[in-house]
Amino acid sequence: MFSTIAGWLAAMGIQPVHFFAGLAGGIVRALVDKKGSPWERIVAGAVGTLCASILTPFVLLILGVTSPHMVGAIAFVVGLVGLSMTEAVIKIGKDYARNPGKLKEDFGSLLLRVFTKDDKDGK
Repeated sequence: MFSTIAGWLAAMGIQPVHFFAGLAGGIVRALVDKKGSPWERIVAGAVGTLCASILTPFVLLILGVTSPHMVGAIAFVVGLVGLSMTEAVIKIGKDYARNPGKLKEDFGSLLLRVFTKDDKDGK
């Protein structure tokens, strides 16, 4: 069964280790973050998995990581923070639509938004 799933992922260009480590990170986030309905927490885990599957190769390139032992750990972290990264990018997109000149300032605050909770939306 695992080899079938791994083969299917590889056929789509997704490294199985990225997918499963991201899935583990997404599950941890869904279990730790007690806010939201069970459905919202499942979706949060799925978003983390998708982010890890797609973004881990980019993160590895940016960080210059070549050690195969670090790949799973980085994919796990990307899966863990995947929903936060997605929320930050969506907020920046909405801000840009309202005020295109503010984009430069928003790029500077992107990392801060990813790693800190923003309670302005009442969440």
